[in-house]
Amino acid sequence: MVDNDNQGKQGKRKSPRGISTNDLIFSAYVGTNDEIFPYILSVYVEPGSKVADVTYGKGVFWRRVPKGVYNLLPSDIETGIDCRKLPYPKDTVDCVVFDPPYMHTPGGSAHVNHQNYENYYKNNVINSEKKYHEAVLDLYFSSAKEAWRVLREEGVYIIKCQDEVCANKQRLTHIEIINELYKYGFFVEDLFIVIRKGRPGVSRIITQAHARKNHSYFIVSIKPKGKKRWCGLKNRFQVEKIIYNKQKTSKKIVLPLFP
Repeated sequence: MVDNDNQGKQGKRKSPRGISTNDLIFSAYVGTNDEIFPYILSVYVEPGSKVADVTYGKGVFWRRVPKGVYNLLPSDIETGIDCRKLPYPKDTVDCVVFDPPYMHTPGGSAHVNHQNYENYYKNNVINSEKKYHEAVLDLYFSSAKEAWRVLREEGVYIIKCQDEVCANKQRLTHIEIINELYKYGFFVEDLFIVIRKGRPGVSRIITQAHARKNHSYFIVSIKPKGKKRWCGLKNRFQVEKIIYNKQKTSKKIVLPLFP
């Protein structure tokens, strides 16, 4: 039965905004850190933001990020800045990037690239309260507390990590870190999976008891402003750029951050 009294009272249905596309940033990629990192920035960090990369090293993450897009504050323990005690005032940084080694050094030549990290941070030594995987987690947790201090409200915390098997026990590091971040007040907004291109191996194996890790994670979290939830960036574009043609007339264009 048709209700004639209500006919015509309903407003015109709104047309959905936006366009249909599959040209999107996805949650998993086969590639390297420097290939995926710009995608994360383009979704979560506005151009001009003050970004403290507190484990900068050789700047691998930034190889494909156009210079000048961000106000980059590079530091690491070799430059004398401990990621657990940053020289920035409270609530002053827009984004913090943290990428420590992902596993402990059991000794000998194993994980040789991580030995300096353990020497610098004094973990996994005789007088350390934390050892092995717990020492790795301790650095992640203490650094997260410091990131919370220096980040402004709605600031972004980007962490790189990888799961590991320690003492024949599966440790899902990304889950342990995420659970801890929620305790500090962070909202975890995204998880990017980076799958390495090559096939990792081991020098000696008798019996394989666990799957060999060939992927790692970028965890993206936000320091919330009250109960407000993340709704995306308002500005994803670089400053206007002027290009000149042969007639020497200018045309202003707005470039995507990472086309």
